[in-house]
Amino acid sequence: MEQKIVTSLKTDEQGLLGRECPDCERYFKMKIVGELPDTECICPYCEHRDSHSRFFTKDQQKYVESIVNRDVVQPLFRKLEQSVRRLEQSTRGSFLQIKVKTSGLDFSLKHYQERDLETHVACDSCGLEFAIYGVFASCPQCGRLNALTILRKSIEVARKKLLVFDRQDPAEVDVKSGMLADVLSDAVSSFDAFGKALRLRYPGVFPDQPRNLFQNLLALSGSLESRLGSSLRAMIGNEQYDLMALLFQVRHLNEHNMGVVDEDFVRKVKGSGHLLGKKHPLERNEIERVLGIVQEATEKIMTMVEQNR
Repeated sequence: MEQKIVTSLKTDEQGLLGRECPDCERYFKMKIVGELPDTECICPYCEHRDSHSRFFTKDQQKYVESIVNRDVVQPLFRKLEQSVRRLEQSTRGSFLQIKVKTSGLDFSLKHYQERDLETHVACDSCGLEFAIYGVFASCPQCGRLNALTILRKSIEVARKKLLVFDRQDPAEVDVKSGMLADVLSDAVSSFDAFGKALRLRYPGVFPDQPRNLFQNLLALSGSLESRLGSSLRAMIGNEQYDLMALLFQVRHLNEHNMGVVDEDFVRKVKGSGHLLGKKHPLERNEIERVLGIVQEATEKIMTMVEQNR
């Protein structure tokens, strides 16, 4: 006789259900409303694709098995035990006696709790909420890389820092200059991290060298033109490209030369010779503009990559 057991798996406080890839065995969580869908699940780390029933975690499997043991196996066992006990009683005192021993059996429910993860994301493409270890991964539902989502979040945080900058005392010149340098560093770091995620996901699109390709805009622009058919300059326009290239060089000065213009900077940035040996000034409106330029550049690069993959 077939017996059907209906149970539900536990989610975390955000309503996310734990998943474990049957291939790489790494753990992630995703929002599932109602029953598990018939569509395939995609591992956000290795992109293995399989049915949702193949993505149960080991803890979930133990939990379901314990329910089956409690609700199906245990009642059957108890009936069998009663029958054997009666047989034991009927043979008591006879030449051949039957003894029954049932110790060591465990029918308890195996409880579990979903693990905490580092990054919670809502996919820009399909809207799925999911959580992962690390920062960059693919959506478990549509497979889209979340690099652009993470970049947008980083730019949003950088813009909030500019609002804090606006509330600072104008007399605190050094403090305000340092805050602008931090925001610029955030913009470049976010763009570089976005690029590293793309290079891992699409190794055939970007060259292995230079390693800091997304900080070397000239090399990046040439690579995009040769491999995708459009340079970065063509994607965002001359004026925006020039400002982005300038501020990326300024960020390099801030990181490696205390912001002081050196001969290498003068060689790379036309018309900057008069600043040799001096600190390069940072303007709030230029920093704000470059945040928008970085976001626009990443969106256009992502579109080009996905169109040509």
